[in-house]
Amino acid sequence: MIRNALTSSDEVEPLFAEGHPLRRLVRPTFDTIRRTFRDLCVSAIWIDDSYDPSREGFRPSYDKLYGPGSASMMPFVASWMSTGHDADHGALRDDNLVLLPADVDKTIVEYARRIGLLGAHAYVGDIHELKRAVRASGRRVYSIDDLGPDFDDHSVIGSELSAWLNSKERLSTITRHAPAEVVKDMYDATLADYQAMRRDGGRVFLKTCNTESAGAGVFIADSAEQFEAHLATIRDKQRRYGLSRKLVIQPEITGRNRSFQVLLDPSARDRIQVIALTDQLVEADGKTYKASINHPITRENVEPIGAAILDMVDRIWAKHPEAFGFLMSDYFETKDGPIIYDPGIRPTGNTATAMAYFLARKLTGEDLFASLIHLHTKVPGLDYGRFAEQVGSLVDPGNLVRERRALLPWGWNAVQGFGMLIGVAANEAEFGRMRDELAGREWS
Repeated sequence: MIRNALTSSDEVEPLFAEGHPLRRLVRPTFDTIRRTFRDLCVSAIWIDDSYDPSREGFRPSYDKLYGPGSASMMPFVASWMSTGHDADHGALRDDNLVLLPADVDKTIVEYARRIGLLGAHAYVGDIHELKRAVRASGRRVYSIDDLGPDFDDHSVIGSELSAWLNSKERLSTITRHAPAEVVKDMYDATLADYQAMRRDGGRVFLKTCNTESAGAGVFIADSAEQFEAHLATIRDKQRRYGLSRKLVIQPEITGRNRSFQVLLDPSARDRIQVIALTDQLVEADGKTYKASINHPITRENVEPIGAAILDMVDRIWAKHPEAFGFLMSDYFETKDGPIIYDPGIRPTGNTATAMAYFLARKLTGEDLFASLIHLHTKVPGLDYGRFAEQVGSLVDPGNLVRERRALLPWGWNAVQGFGMLIGVAANEAEFGRMRDELAGREWS
C-alpha cells in the first residue's frame, strides 16, 4: 500500500559535496516529489479543441489524432502527483486535489485509489467545470496546459511563463546550449534557408510556435521539394486559424537523443530535485514521443548535463521567480556538449514512469529499470479493471518487493482496449521479457 506523502519523513538526498557547483541538484524520493504539490489542484488535462474549439489549429484532440478514448489517457498521469490516499490517516488538511476528465476509465481510478496512489480527486467535463472546481477548492491549480490569462490568478504557471517556455522561438533566451537555428516570419522563408540549414546531407526541421504538443508543429524535410511542401502546409494552417507567423528552421542534430526533468520549487531554490535522466525513444515519424529509458539519478549520470540544467533554471528564475513544477527538456548529447532543443514547464509523457521508478526505489531500496509498454489488447471495450484481473499480482506494487517486477498504470483507453503501462523490472532484459509476455497473451 502506498502511504500519503504528507505523513512521510523522507528528505531529498545530496548528490554533490558542499561547495560543488552542482550542489543544488539533489536526488528526490517518491514522497518528496509528491509533497511538493501539496495543497494544490493538479491537472494533466490538455486544453485541446474538444474543450476550446479555438485551439483546433494547434491543439487537436488526441481522439482526433489516435482514435476515440485517447484523450482521457494522459490526464491519469496527474494521479502520480497526488499526495495519496492513506486509510490509516484519512484526509489531511494539505492534501491536493487531482482533476480528471469525466470520461476517464473509472476502473483505473478505482485501482489507483485502492493501492493508495490517488487521494482526493474530482471529475470535470469541460474547461468551465475545471475552472469552477479550482475556484470551489480554494486552491491554485498546477496544470499541464495554459488556462488563459483570465485565469492566471488561480494558476501556478501563468500564461506568459507558459508561452515562453513551451513555445519554440525564444530558445536562445532559455539556454546557452541552444542549437544553431533561424527564427523568421514563415512568409519570408525560402529555399535559401533550407540550403543554409542542411548540414552534411542531413534533414531540416521546421517548427511552428504555438505551444503545440504531441509532435504537432514539427515538420521534417528530407529534400528541397519536401521543404517547400511543408512551407505550403504551414502557411495554409496559419491563414486558416490565425496562428503565429513565427517559424524556426533548424538543421538536424547528430547525437544521442536524451531528456532531463527537474522539479522547481521557489521555496527550496537550493534543492532542485532531479526527476529523470533518459534516453528518448521516438516513433517512426522522428518526432512523436514513444517511451524513455530512465537512468538512475546518480552523481555520475547528473554531472554531464548538470551545468546546462542549472543554466536553464537560473535564467528562468531570474525572469520568473515564481516558476514552479516540472521543468523538462529534450537534448542531444554530442561530442561538443549538450544541445538543448525542446524545453517545457509541464509534466511529460515520462513523468509517471519516473515516479514509478522512485516508488520502486522507495519499496526496494534499489534502482530498478522502468519504461513504457504500449499494449494493444485487440479487445474493444476492455477496461483496466478487467485487464488487471487477468494479470493478477503483477499490477500490485508489492510485487516489486516480492519479484522485482510490476506493471503500473500510465493511462488506459477502455474504448479501444489499449493501455500504456509502466513496466518496472530488475533490469532491461527482465523488462523485455515482461513486455514480450504481455504481447504474446490473448485478452478477453
